[in-house]
Amino acid sequence: MRFLMEAATTTTRPQPREHTLVHFEIPTSDPAKVSQFYEQLFGWKFNKMPAGDMDYWLISHKDAPENETMGGLYRKTMAETGFVNYFSVVNIDQSLAKATDLGAKVVRGKEEIPNIGWFAVVQDPDNNTFAFFQPSGRM
Repeated sequence: MRFLMEAATTTTRPQPREHTLVHFEIPTSDPAKVSQFYEQLFGWKFNKMPAGDMDYWLISHKDAPENETMGGLYRKTMAETGFVNYFSVVNIDQSLAKATDLGAKVVRGKEEIPNIGWFAVVQDPDNNTFAFFQPSGRM
């Protein structure tokens, strides 16, 4: 699992509605092949972003304006499989507490994305992985 990454820019987009899908990530061992697949299948645009030692591409809809992303693609570093979906929450701490009370397991605790918000990765009782995202209000 990787953390949510987006360009740290101010936009005029409205805050996401609570409990809606706000971001997804695709782990891959072959970024060129997989990005070409989705470019040809859906017309998605991929923009490599500087992320230190990590290979990370932001994904945009073919008609999206600049700096509007919907997901990310990254080079696998472990045995990650499948998409990781990020859901908007108003209070990440309360959402983590509720999820664990309901049987979820925290895979990656609350972490800050500077100027963007916070995220945490959990697994539901059947080991399906997903993430919470709380925007900072500065998006």
